Amino acid sequence: MKKLFRISAAALLAMACTSCAWAQWSSDPMVNLALAANPNGSDQVQPKLLPLKQIGWYSSWFDSNPATSHPQGYDVFYQRLSSGGVQKFPQGGIMVADLTNSSTEDYGLGIDTAGNALIAFLDTREGISNQQITAAKMAPDGDALWGRHGVQLTSGSDFNAAPKIVGTSDGYIVVAWTSNSDVVLQKLSANGVAQWGSGIVFSQTGFDYLLADLHAADDGSVIVSWVSNDGFGSNSQLWTNKVSSSGSLLWGSGNVNIFNVGSLQFGNFPYFVYDGNGGAVFAWYTSIPTLQCFAQHIRSDGSAAFPQNGVAGSGNTINVRVSPAAAYSLATDEVFMFWTEEDSNQVLNGVYGQKFNSTGELEWGADGLTIVPLGADQQIFVSTVQMGSGALVFWVDMQSYGSSTIQATKLDDSGATVCAQFPVSSVLADKSRLVAAIAPGSIAAVAFEDDRTGNNGIYIQNVNPDCSLGQRQ
Repeated sequence: MKKLFRISAAALLAMACTSCAWAQWSSDPMVNLALAANPNGSDQVQPKLLPLKQIGWYSSWFDSNPATSHPQGYDVFYQRLSSGGVQKFPQGGIMVADLTNSSTEDYGLGIDTAGNALIAFLDTREGISNQQITAAKMAPDGDALWGRHGVQLTSGSDFNAAPKIVGTSDGYIVVAWTSNSDVVLQKLSANGVAQWGSGIVFSQTGFDYLLADLHAADDGSVIVSWVSNDGFGSNSQLWTNKVSSSGSLLWGSGNVNIFNVGSLQFGNFPYFVYDGNGGAVFAWYTSIPTLQCFAQHIRSDGSAAFPQNGVAGSGNTINVRVSPAAAYSLATDEVFMFWTEEDSNQVLNGVYGQKFNSTGELEWGADGLTIVPLGADQQIFVSTVQMGSGALVFWVDMQSYGSSTIQATKLDDSGATVCAQFPVSSVLADKSRLVAAIAPGSIAAVAFEDDRTGNNGIYIQNVNPDCSLGQRQ
């Protein structure tokens, strides 16, 4: 079966090469590059995006396409792009798994040291009622290196959810997921063989542990974070630990508590940013005692650079704030955080930001920096990447339901505007689930859902260091 699939993948690539420009980066915000946009009732959702060293990008998504094999469900797809934005696989990408999922959850996209795409997802192909965790390893040429069914990491009747996957610096792969009330990590060899027995398990009697995020760190280690609570409706806390290549808990058996005063917003499982030096930068928002955004930097040894429970981005007690995104400058040891600012009635929206120095002191004023003043448009899905001495900030500007654009601005380390607000995608359509990443050479890109064809498609757009779109001149 594996050999037949390799022949099939090669045939697809040969077909792709016969029309060698599926597309490339667009310089026109009205004409973003479509990765998957089938105007046939398909629903393509939840893009992820990661840069490849020197050779471009990987993107993945779910696609519920009535034209694919049945029974219909949200199938897993991926695409590789060159640094110039040329799609290396046929338009619409290559199917990783043909599933029957009627809805989607979060999943994982990673890259190993050999440049292969790693994808972890909930799998319905096991022939039992509950979903299992599967990891797939997909080569840059489209080959399924672990076979068409990948590596199945779970079996039986346990509840499984929201897996993540990373390639470690020593050439292995680590997958993490929620299993019942625990968080489980498993290390795989390059051939997909489990290395940690039944896995590294994080648990606490009487508490639910729910995976939030996973990143590779230094010396083959990984950093994992999770949300904990002691029952539905109870306060949610944020925790983390660092696991060595051998499975030891580098930040102690008691784990590192990031936030335990009040509660995270229900359903908020914050992503974090690897700091490039063995630590991690976290940004999250709370619902108790109020809607507020916080940041924290955990250093390589597990110590907190900022005060316990993090530092709020703004001291404004009239407005509220939600959905932060963080970026980190290794050169200056500073954290950037941007979020959606709202009035007390959560009617008016804006985009605000803050910079924290190495100890968490506010550098852009007590109330943060106003990027987009409060107004009637909804400003949502705020994302950021560190660029130059400052940051590039993206957000969805929703004028009304079904009429959204993607906007951006570039700031320097003082908060001064380097590039005034500019459109990244100016086609009026419903846009959501914006994700941003940055590649070597300071080329940024965003992938997002967009229904300009009448149903959700996946689009991507690059942004150059000078804030232009398209090929660099």
